[in-house]
Amino acid sequence: MNAIAKLFFLAAICLPMVAAANDGYKVSGHSGIMYFVAIDDDKKDDEDVYRFAVVDICDAKAACQIQYWVGDAPSGFPLTQEQIDSKLVHWQQDSELNQWIVNCKASDLFSKERQCMKD
Repeated sequence: MNAIAKLFFLAAICLPMVAAANDGYKVSGHSGIMYFVAIDDDKKDDEDVYRFAVVDICDAKAACQIQYWVGDAPSGFPLTQEQIDSKLVHWQQDSELNQWIVNCKASDLFSKERQCMKD
């Protein structure tokens, strides 16, 4: 294999890693069907970032839940009261339900297709 072919081969392998790092979110941990996701500060109002995470994380899973925080997210349970209070969005999917649950006091995300978190 010549040097140029090797370079293209290495670039093709590394490209998905670079793309994933720039999606605007990071999975910080998971427990069972629950995933904990940190949204970049500058992407907190970009609904597409939340949707990309759903596609990437929940693809082909019958049941999947994602909890989103801006900036830092926990890596697992138990959650502190501060983490519970600062959670911004929750995605829930199973065979009969797909829904966004949003801290409506803190965000207008998914305003036409959401449930609000209870106080």
